[in-house]
Amino acid sequence: MGLFADIRRDYRAVFDKDPAARSGLEVVLTYSGFHAIFFHRINHALWKLGVPVIPRFLSQVARWLTGIEIHPAAKIGSGFFIDHGMGVVIGETTEIGDDCLLYQGVTLGGTGKEKGKRHPTLGRGVVVGTGAKVLGAIRVGDYAKIGANSVVLKSVPEHSIVVGVPGRVIKRKVIRVGEEGPVEVLDHVHMPDPIEDRFQALEAHIRELEGKQKREKGEESVMRIHNTMTGRKEDFVPIHPGNVNMYVCGVTVYDVCHIGHARSAIVFDVMRQYFRYRGLGVKFIKNFTDIDDKIINRANETNTPWDEVARKFTDKYIEDMGRLQVERADEEPKATEHIAEIIQTIKGLEDKGFAYVVDGDVYFEIAKFKEYGKLSGRSLDDMQAGARVDVDERKRHPMDFALWKSSKPGEPSWESPWGPGRPGWHIECTAMSMKHLGETFDIHGGGADLVFPHHENEIAQSEAYTGKPFARYWIHNGFITVDKEKMSKSLGNFFTIEEILAKFDPEAVRFFLLHTHYRSPIEFSDALLKEAEASLDRFYLTLRRSQDFIEKEGGKEKAQGAEELEAVVNSLRDKFKEAMDDDFNTALAMGHMFELIRELNRFLDGKPSGDKARALVKAALDALNETGAVLRIFQRTPEEWYSSIMKLRNVGLTESDIHALISDREDARKKADWARADAIRDELLAKNIVLEDKPGATAWRVKVG
Repeated sequence: MGLFADIRRDYRAVFDKDPAARSGLEVVLTYSGFHAIFFHRINHALWKLGVPVIPRFLSQVARWLTGIEIHPAAKIGSGFFIDHGMGVVIGETTEIGDDCLLYQGVTLGGTGKEKGKRHPTLGRGVVVGTGAKVLGAIRVGDYAKIGANSVVLKSVPEHSIVVGVPGRVIKRKVIRVGEEGPVEVLDHVHMPDPIEDRFQALEAHIRELEGKQKREKGEESVMRIHNTMTGRKEDFVPIHPGNVNMYVCGVTVYDVCHIGHARSAIVFDVMRQYFRYRGLGVKFIKNFTDIDDKIINRANETNTPWDEVARKFTDKYIEDMGRLQVERADEEPKATEHIAEIIQTIKGLEDKGFAYVVDGDVYFEIAKFKEYGKLSGRSLDDMQAGARVDVDERKRHPMDFALWKSSKPGEPSWESPWGPGRPGWHIECTAMSMKHLGETFDIHGGGADLVFPHHENEIAQSEAYTGKPFARYWIHNGFITVDKEKMSKSLGNFFTIEEILAKFDPEAVRFFLLHTHYRSPIEFSDALLKEAEASLDRFYLTLRRSQDFIEKEGGKEKAQGAEELEAVVNSLRDKFKEAMDDDFNTALAMGHMFELIRELNRFLDGKPSGDKARALVKAALDALNETGAVLRIFQRTPEEWYSSIMKLRNVGLTESDIHALISDREDARKKADWARADAIRDELLAKNIVLEDKPGATAWRVKVG
């Protein structure tokens, strides 16, 4: 790649890697990181030509202007970006691959004074965080991340994260799961940073203190929601007091569901449940895209009618989400059922001058909508600079998008003023949301992968059509990341809900997805799902233990630790509400619930007795049941939980078999045949079935973890 081609890619890298970059002029005039690499490209070219003095002199000039020192001999691949780059030093024998990102204060330094290679080599797509130092002739593998303030002295494998002093390697290959399924990518946003973690903990503590003050004053807390449009948390004030209207983008029904679909569905299901818990009425709409290129392609591949493909995978989505306890939407509109509304909207856009017709296709002209890019924070010039779109000479601008597609021979079509065809992807959500919720509604949600272009395009066409704001709050859930080393060769099969639920209980999957804040990325692996399963098992063990205690009768009043337990019981609902009011912080809410579980076990360890103790334990269970119902966890009996786990473990026994063996063991114990009784216990334990002897009965459970 030549000098000017490298500079062009460096320019585009600014927009790819820095969401704050807004215009080309701004980058050229104010971005010191771009200035530094621009100077270096020229200096390096002169260095390779053997020009004396001038390359070193120009590098010092560049350092004086930018605060960034790059030796002219350093070899740097294209697409390079230094963000907030003051204090960056790149040594003489450094080699850097394509598409790398460095933050301020980074040193790529040498060790020793001998000649030859003494500086690091960075592979493709490496990210080095603020203040990090990579020292010596070591290699940092492709797509690795070096955390802020780390000191790296040894080579780093590809797809790894390094944190600490000296650097500690955490191996992770990253997959993002979006609308298109799993895609391997580099996430430039979430760098390991211990200081940031401390700030987040401090913010959480401050919020807790603020909530305590409000409770003491008897004030009702205000819900705050992170709005993608503004990039900050805002007080949630619905358009119609006491009622929430929300629209969530559903799936394109051409294949089975993956874990990314499950996360989005569960996240917005919990939001809906919590609004209800807060006493609000909710109208919840989630669509199905049942006509699309992907559906047509799948129909052709399988020699199946397109509508049969759509119907099959719609039914499969409903089945999978039902198993995950996701409540169905109030309305589930389909694109093919709203063709008249779609055509009406497109015709309105054409009449207003926002759409134009080319050979039976209708395109939205984005240049006519002056606020295009306000959701993703990009200007039109920025998008074009960094865009990788297929060039269609018929379009007035490369990023104009299709509202209506003329049909090809053999494709499904509907009659329209522009000839037979079908709707584009974006227009269906505008038409369906407006029909069911009106021109302006409270919440529009979906996965983070939909921010651009789908939701950006929805805003443009909707507000151009009505002249009114489309949605007041835009909510987006984060990506899924996966340890690729544990994946099968068939990525899709590993990620399907059906495959996951063949190994893990649906409640464990739901628990796992809610144990991280909805906007944060989640690393998905079997090991982490097993941890979620073990956490749930702690609850169901506590539930069984508590139920056994409540069933006991009589006994004198003994309740050591009752005051501590009572305090946690009485505060749970308020703490739960406080966490959920703060942008649906399910992770913090669940932390409060497990605080009660720990305190409840501590209380039971003291062997309490009496009616007051039983009433307190029952109050604790009621509080857990009530808050758990919002998240749709903790709603089964221990017997139902262990029955489900037993089926997943394939222990080779039915519940009837277990009860029969327990009965045989009781007979053996009555006959004092302890060897036989122990043999039965051991036989069941070998199959991970644990027996628990109680007064008058023996219970069983599956060993989890």
